[in-house]
Amino acid sequence: MSEKRNIVLITLDSVRADHCSFMGYHRKTTPNIDRMAREGLYFENAIASGVPTPSSMVGVFTGEYSLVDTTCVDPKPWREEFTQRRTIAQVLSDKGYYAGAIHENAYVSKYYGFNKGFKYYNDSPTANSFKIKMKIHNKILVPMFRKLCFSTEIPDMIMGVGVCVHWESYYNIIINWIKTVKEPLFLWVLLLDTHTPYIPPRKFRKHCNSFQAYYYAWKLGKILRAKSKANENSKKKFIDIYDDCIRYADAFVKRLWDDLKDADPIFIIHADHGDGFGEHEFYQHIAPHWLYEELVHVPLVIYNADVKGKIEEPVSLLGIAPTILELINEQNEFPSKSLLHYDKGWVVSKIFSEGRIKVAVRTKHWKFITGQKSKDELYYLKKDPYEQINVIDEHPDLAKEMGKIAELHIKHSMEIIKVKNVLSAYRFKSRK
Repeated sequence: MSEKRNIVLITLDSVRADHCSFMGYHRKTTPNIDRMAREGLYFENAIASGVPTPSSMVGVFTGEYSLVDTTCVDPKPWREEFTQRRTIAQVLSDKGYYAGAIHENAYVSKYYGFNKGFKYYNDSPTANSFKIKMKIHNKILVPMFRKLCFSTEIPDMIMGVGVCVHWESYYNIIINWIKTVKEPLFLWVLLLDTHTPYIPPRKFRKHCNSFQAYYYAWKLGKILRAKSKANENSKKKFIDIYDDCIRYADAFVKRLWDDLKDADPIFIIHADHGDGFGEHEFYQHIAPHWLYEELVHVPLVIYNADVKGKIEEPVSLLGIAPTILELINEQNEFPSKSLLHYDKGWVVSKIFSEGRIKVAVRTKHWKFITGQKSKDELYYLKKDPYEQINVIDEHPDLAKEMGKIAELHIKHSMEIIKVKNVLSAYRFKSRK
């Protein structure tokens, strides 16, 4: 066995904390992660640094907030995020780790710069494994559905590729890669099985049948495109199918652990963000992006390390990179603090979206948000976990103090954005 511990980072796309059974959810959605939480360390109030996936994962990899507009699909600003920053993969590689990543999420691909520090980065595993499927998908189905004005997610559903890929279709790629590399290794896997459109495999359809899985996936897509509302029955079915998808992702965690336990890896399991089901009149996590609990409160578990128990105080996913270094007895090289020693009592989520900076300050029981609406928001989460009642007028002193924290973050972010713009303009002039 290697002297240095192997590390496996598993990111579950779009999984809310309140839909995980170890976090108190009424359904047994995460039986295997439940056991790891009981035997390891879990965090009751883990908060994503931003939404959606690219913003969140920049924070996970670098320990710093992303300031790229969350609606930006141009890869250049995202690649620039990593230019002056070190990533956890880069740091571990420098310490002798073989760093590899396998996933199917285009927005955290090599194209967007997320491969920095990885020696192996496979961001299209199904394209390699299912070439015939991909040809049918790309050459026939996508053009046909575009011509018919239907969602291009339907071909994804039919062929089981893209956002509809199942982890079983590339699981052997993960295992075969592990067999070919020397330890210690750092493996990052991101699962899209819990991302819309929610299509669990047949054997995991506990709360829906095959017709319902595809029909409600189509219906949710229609609602998202039309920005309309769903009735209560549709909401219930969306949640039923979503929960089945979480159970399927949980099965991946068990299978990977069973196959790797002889290598004694540290498992870190988290979500990048959650999904909305109409709590604030939006579904999924589409733009404009928000900072409500259904999107930023995520599961986080550390298993098979020398840490156990439960941490109730809020922590940020910015702390994952320094925590990994602490778990392998290395000095922190990131600007954020380890999850094991975070003691501020509050965390911040922030995003730059559509020209505005939105900031949420989260304590164990209170949440202050600015930049989302014309009026600042304050919620008492202990009695109002779904943030339905803005109590900012009833608690002006608390709102003022939490607002000061938010204001500091806004000023700091604006300074960074201003410097970036000046440097970008200077580089452009230099080329002329």
